[in-house]
Amino acid sequence: MIIVEGGTQKKRDLTTDVALFCARELFPRHRAYTIFIELAKRDEFSQTDVGYCYQGEDDRDIYIDININKLRGNLDELIDTICHEMIHAKQILRQELKDFMRPTYHKKWLCKDGKYREYKNLPYHKLPWEVEAWKRSGKLVKKYKETI
Repeated sequence: MIIVEGGTQKKRDLTTDVALFCARELFPRHRAYTIFIELAKRDEFSQTDVGYCYQGEDDRDIYIDININKLRGNLDELIDTICHEMIHAKQILRQELKDFMRPTYHKKWLCKDGKYREYKNLPYHKLPWEVEAWKRSGKLVKKYKETI
């Protein structure tokens, strides 16, 4: 299930359509999940971040926040951001990426040896979950646009 709040009706409809498309493409066999997407107009995002994806208390609840103020009405950028964040949702659902809250908030990636590792010394653009999201989101956007 995908629930979208905030923004205009047009943006909520587009967000729902893109997110459902991504879910079918990225995790077609998963059925028991809820993705809450908020099209937010707030300043708590960093200066460069447009979206966040994080795990809820239940690992089948996923939250995506998108700062629509930074998109300035650019629907192509909204589609790209949704695709990028839905790749993170896939990573969480497949337990490739886990959020940990103790002792402080941090993320860990499932490595090939089956162990979760934290990558705190890597720059943002080299984090394994970001590398995958940036690599796959362009292809996902292109495939989505071919369907509309």
